[in-house]
Amino acid sequence: MIRNLKRKLVRPFNFTVSKEVNGKRFRVPLLGGMGAEMRHSYEPWMLKALSEVSEHTTGCFVDVGVNLGQTLLAVKSIRSDWEYVGFEPNPLCVFYVRRFIAANKIAGCTVYPFGIGEETGAVDLHVSSETGGEASIVSGFRPDEEYRERIKVPIMGKESLPGELMERSVGVVKVDVEGGELDVFRALGAVLEKERPYVFCEVLPVYDEGTERGRFRLQRQNEVLRIFGQLGYAIIRLHPDGNREKLETIEVHGELAWTNYMFVPEGKEGLFLG
Repeated sequence: MIRNLKRKLVRPFNFTVSKEVNGKRFRVPLLGGMGAEMRHSYEPWMLKALSEVSEHTTGCFVDVGVNLGQTLLAVKSIRSDWEYVGFEPNPLCVFYVRRFIAANKIAGCTVYPFGIGEETGAVDLHVSSETGGEASIVSGFRPDEEYRERIKVPIMGKESLPGELMERSVGVVKVDVEGGELDVFRALGAVLEKERPYVFCEVLPVYDEGTERGRFRLQRQNEVLRIFGQLGYAIIRLHPDGNREKLETIEVHGELAWTNYMFVPEGKEGLFLG
């Protein structure tokens, strides 16, 4: 109750707090209550994985699903000169992350105000909160009652992606799009094939393949695995306790702790195991 009261009192005001990540300090704007999530600690196991990957690539970091800039902050804490390219369809998140970039005078950073999908157009973004990371453009991925509203957002397919993306050297791709990863990888197929970047991706559980929603999720999951199998990538599951395991496939499960993966070009997985 006290926490809720604090939120109500703070919400009308704009101010900035300081946050340290990886030994570097950043300014975190709180804009009418927006940005509070940025004060939370970034997952140390993910920060460690990103730090290790940074030692094996000079290419830019492509972030599909910027949200409020949590990964942007981590990337710039590792290497301030690491080129960052982000895609985010939620207009409130885009507004906030641009303010965050300005507050910290971050260079080498481009954020596009649209998402990536299989086709170009305006789609429904299902949201539970204004800037929550649970938002999804995939109809049927979750029950409709889990969302508060739908807003129209722009999505770009492969034919409409910025030409400069194909001209860049891409070292890492991170995808966190709540079920929409298959559409992203289909759109980025040429980038994956040409650059063979390291890929971080959240793949949420199937839970029960005996249900219609479970079969829908499983079909999409298997298609993602087929894409990376054809490209010659190995699968590594990243556990929150820091452990990692190489997988032959992603099994049907219901564990939220088993949802973070690295896809690594075959022959390089030994860099991140053991």
